[in-house]
Amino acid sequence: MRISELADHVGVPASTVRYYERIGLVPLPARTPSGYRDYDDGAAARLLFITRARRMGLTCEQIAEVLPIWDGVNCGAAHEQVTRLIEEKRAEIVERIKDLERFAAQLDEVHTMLDKSPPPAACRPDLSCCVPDTEVEVAPVSLLPNRRTATHRTRTDITA
Repeated sequence: MRISELADHVGVPASTVRYYERIGLVPLPARTPSGYRDYDDGAAARLLFITRARRMGLTCEQIAEVLPIWDGVNCGAAHEQVTRLIEEKRAEIVERIKDLERFAAQLDEVHTMLDKSPPPAACRPDLSCCVPDTEVEVAPVSLLPNRRTATHRTRTDITA
């Protein structure tokens, strides 16, 4: 099947397939005489495995560690490895939630401070009128927006 067919079959953009090829998660396919990529069912199964693992929050590096174990045949070992990685991801999320809760409490404190003192006619040189200085150590939290992948349906079956 061609790259667009593979991408549609699994529910990802063709650019994702090419990216996974570039970083080595998906092997380079054979080419047709006219130069088109030609994928087989094994590539579709591998791409589906990668796509589902990514949607569970696994990194490409983690998936690269699991793929040689799985390789389409060793389900038991892959299951064990993915379970371990998911447990690690869950622990990371729990810690992240704690960090965000601490940060939310700090924001509440700053909001209260701002509400208690109306703004002066002009900003103070130390900017404490707009951004109060708190004595609380700020939790190291990144608030960068998460990249959202395009919403695609994932096929649960791998058929030609």
